[in-house]
Amino acid sequence: MPTTLKKETVQELQTVTKESLGIIITSYGGLKTVEINEIRQKIRPFKAEYRVVKNSLTKIALKNAGFEALGDMLDGPSAVVIERGDTIATLKAVFEFAKTHEALKVTGGCFEGKVLTGKELKAISALPSREVLIAQLLGVLQGPATNLVSVLQAPLRDFVSVLDAIAKKSEQKA
Repeated sequence: MPTTLKKETVQELQTVTKESLGIIITSYGGLKTVEINEIRQKIRPFKAEYRVVKNSLTKIALKNAGFEALGDMLDGPSAVVIERGDTIATLKAVFEFAKTHEALKVTGGCFEGKVLTGKELKAISALPSREVLIAQLLGVLQGPATNLVSVLQAPLRDFVSVLDAIAKKSEQKA
């Protein structure tokens, strides 16, 4: 029999899930409370939160929110990372934490409305940051423009060199 507290929990999880930019499902079996608080501190600057959840209530909330496939990833002691800010930075922080804490496993998640496995999320987290990608793109775009300017200036530069040589030669004759 569902209690009022359980109904409120499901409703709140459902609302948060719909409003979030991304969701990461983790298995935290073996992590100590201090370590759970540590991951919470690491992802807080990215406007994300780490919630230890009850699987049955979370499955209901995910199903109601339209992410039924994520509910299948909940097995054993599970926690959910709810991303509201920089999803890539949060994802990177979670995987960095998982490198040093083997008990934390990323089982899957939802990124930009698409359900992904843990391996797919790991591949996304390995991508460079947005700023680095923009800088690389600008470098690629700037190269041809610089070469074009150099090619267009070459005839003028050569013409000036010829005129300079003629001027020097006429000075030597005079």
